[in-house]
Amino acid sequence: MDKYHHELHIAKHLHLSSFLHNKYNNLVIADTLRLIALSMVSLFVPIFLYKNLGLTIHEIAFFELFLFIGAIFCHYFVLTNISRWGIKRSLIISYFLNVVFYLILGASVVLMADLGKILFLFILALIDIMASSFYWTAHHVYFLKATKAENGGEKLGLLMGVPTLASIVSPLLGATVITVFGFYGSFLVSALFVFAASMVLLTAENIVIDISLNFEKIFDFGKMRKNIIFIIQGMGHVATGFLWPILLFFLSVKLISIGFLYLVSNSAYALVSYLGGKRIDKNGSNGVGKLGAVGHGVSLVFRAFSTTIFAITTFQTMGGVFGGLLHVALDGSFYKQAHDDMANNIMNREMYMHIGRILGVLIFISFLSIIALVQAAVVTLIITGVLTFVLVLIFEKKYSIFD
Repeated sequence: MDKYHHELHIAKHLHLSSFLHNKYNNLVIADTLRLIALSMVSLFVPIFLYKNLGLTIHEIAFFELFLFIGAIFCHYFVLTNISRWGIKRSLIISYFLNVVFYLILGASVVLMADLGKILFLFILALIDIMASSFYWTAHHVYFLKATKAENGGEKLGLLMGVPTLASIVSPLLGATVITVFGFYGSFLVSALFVFAASMVLLTAENIVIDISLNFEKIFDFGKMRKNIIFIIQGMGHVATGFLWPILLFFLSVKLISIGFLYLVSNSAYALVSYLGGKRIDKNGSNGVGKLGAVGHGVSLVFRAFSTTIFAITTFQTMGGVFGGLLHVALDGSFYKQAHDDMANNIMNREMYMHIGRILGVLIFISFLSIIALVQAAVVTLIITGVLTFVLVLIFEKKYSIFD
């Protein structure tokens, strides 16, 4: 009978009766619309660049590499100026840039013919870097200002779970739109969702903060264990968000099937993110993080060897379950300790996570130079899976991973 009273549960968690006056709820709703938009196409952008624009995998890999290197500098630029712009404006700017990114992709054939491949890719990358950097910098600050350290785990679980739950059909929807109307139709639909997300934030309070960055705190060499964790986490993002969709495509898995795979794994991810978030508030992030690291590491290794749809679905879903536990533990622990010094903690995390992404792409490019594409992707997935598994040996043996 609970399904007939679902609005009571939603009101309890999100306080929708006053959502227009609640910073956290505005962020949840805007994030939901944004994730729906990005989930429709982000998995398929490298495939679009390869299939429709004729880029080689080497070129796409170097494109990704440029994105990650540029993002480090852009995050620093945004952080040093965000106190002048305000958090709400920075988020809206990121949404606007996402719309521009999709419009450029929609006109990519004409633009690349007029501008040439190098200049076109540079402009595309620059827009993507700015959109991502504006969003994540402002997002971290917004979340930290809208929550408290003692309940950050549950709030983070909701923030990870609700948008993912609402967007679980997005990869499948995106694949369907691409199949029926082409990539350009999906770009247009995604742009509309991002535009709607920006409208939600127009009603939100514009948070303004003082920023003081310190290079010694950003590099934080005294806590290299924490920095290494961020690096491995960044490598994992490359493995699951870049290499895995490309591998599926070259294993001749249809776009519709790829969308269905992510529907299943995202459903699991949404559920465990919320439950894991509540757990870390009560019992700390260490246990949840170790369980997530073991399971997610194993899932990466096994999906690298998967050749059937059943095996691929099984291990990707396993990755959704344990990846959700790992990420909510790592991000929850980060947010708990980041309240004390927002700016330097945010920049420290983003820098080392992007270093991890850079390393992941460089490993793939290195193997791509000596072995076939599928084998290079498989080897990189295995290396990332093993390193993710090894996280259990790196985590602090305390209540919180980063304490």
